[in-house]
Amino acid sequence: MAVPSPPAHADAGYTVDDYLAKVVDSGVPGIAVSVMRDNEVAQTSAAGEAEDDRPMTADTPLRIESLSKSFTAMAVMQLEEHDKIDLDKQVRTYLPEFTIDDPRGGGITVRQLLNQTSGMTDATAPNLYDGGITTLKQSVAHLKTATLAADPGAAFNYHNPNYHVLARMVEVISGEQFDYYLSQHVFKPLNMTSTKDTQQSTDRVPAMARGHSIVYGKAFDSDGSGYFSEGSGGVVSTANDMSKWLQMQSSGGRTPDGTRLVSQEAIDLMHTPGSKASNGYGFGWYNAESAEGPPVRISHSGAGAGFGAYQGIFTESGDSIVVMINSGTGITSPDPGVLAQNLLHDLNPEIPALQAFSNGVWTDLILTGLGLITVALAVVGLVRARRWGQRRAGRSKIWTILRLIPPLIPIAWVLALPSLQLLLTGRTAPYSLLFHVSPVALIWFFTWAIVCGALVAVRIVSYVRSERLDSTSTGPKGDDSSAPAESCR
Repeated sequence: MAVPSPPAHADAGYTVDDYLAKVVDSGVPGIAVSVMRDNEVAQTSAAGEAEDDRPMTADTPLRIESLSKSFTAMAVMQLEEHDKIDLDKQVRTYLPEFTIDDPRGGGITVRQLLNQTSGMTDATAPNLYDGGITTLKQSVAHLKTATLAADPGAAFNYHNPNYHVLARMVEVISGEQFDYYLSQHVFKPLNMTSTKDTQQSTDRVPAMARGHSIVYGKAFDSDGSGYFSEGSGGVVSTANDMSKWLQMQSSGGRTPDGTRLVSQEAIDLMHTPGSKASNGYGFGWYNAESAEGPPVRISHSGAGAGFGAYQGIFTESGDSIVVMINSGTGITSPDPGVLAQNLLHDLNPEIPALQAFSNGVWTDLILTGLGLITVALAVVGLVRARRWGQRRAGRSKIWTILRLIPPLIPIAWVLALPSLQLLLTGRTAPYSLLFHVSPVALIWFFTWAIVCGALVAVRIVSYVRSERLDSTSTGPKGDDSSAPAESCR
């Protein structure tokens, strides 16, 4: 998928709709955006399809994935301003049920959960994709075997359960279910009438868009595998509703009709990195430059198997934007954050453009070619496997075993993929989620592993049979029956 690069300078007639049309032409199934300038909505628009020829609109609900963390942080700060939470008190003060298998866990504070510096990590947590978790209470109980990778407050580790614990804490302190709390204390005051909170990553709400994966530049229906996401990624919203959310963020916590959700001080605190250890992370928001440099943005992105989203506040220029797409994370899918900043660049050249994504079609074609080469080589190996076993009959067993190791490497690679994902990114992902990152690559890897497994099996069978024939055809020393065996070696 070749995501459109921004023009050097947008001409006077260039519009948001022009950019969205280019994005959809590049292969994105549907996109909805809201652009604000000086806290006034400049334009809210959409393009493409939500599902089966149903057009995407600014009122089409989409999953906003990890943007949901900023809503959880808002709920916590509301309770803090009502003196029901002290950010620097231990979490167990409010949530005694929160226990982990590490004595340092008792020292984790509310602030450290918000800043993602609790010390909990994907690597030291139990399976985060356990399909049996359906409630926040169960999600917190699931952490009882978790350990810490660092002392609380010492290091930043992005970890969704930090926000599951916070959401559960909101439930316990408020006496309300988390989804009800958000609906009454956040969504309703902001008149976000189409915004809902969900529990599972595959939950749907009425009129919601269908998620997609991008393969060979084409969109295929894909809502992904189900896992618990409330508190960290469960909110479903629309571009129109999210514009109200961003306006409140830039209005000191006030809604358009003047209702105050939180104070200006609370907004500033959410938008400000907690410490050097927090890696630019505030409370559900990053305050940092992009990977390519200035300007500093107050932002958060969200990526799931079938959806992607981005919210950004560019304080220097006075621009704010939300971008929502119904295609998910993946090496051949666009980054909503890049789409957002490049759209703002088109409208305001003072904001630098980001590097647009390369052509995903070619990426998939190259991966397919590598897969076909792999299969062809494996077929040749299978054809020669019988002779391979015959040639090694009677030879050193240790050397024969060593010769079987190379085709086992692809099998080990596939088995280690989730661990490699964790090592490289610090985030866990089961095969079902990795499939959505790159379906073609994962199919290639599994095909490679299967044919190599078959190759090893055939070689072993051939070798064992040849060894048996060799032993039965070889008599006592000096016996003429040993002669035929020599010719098979």
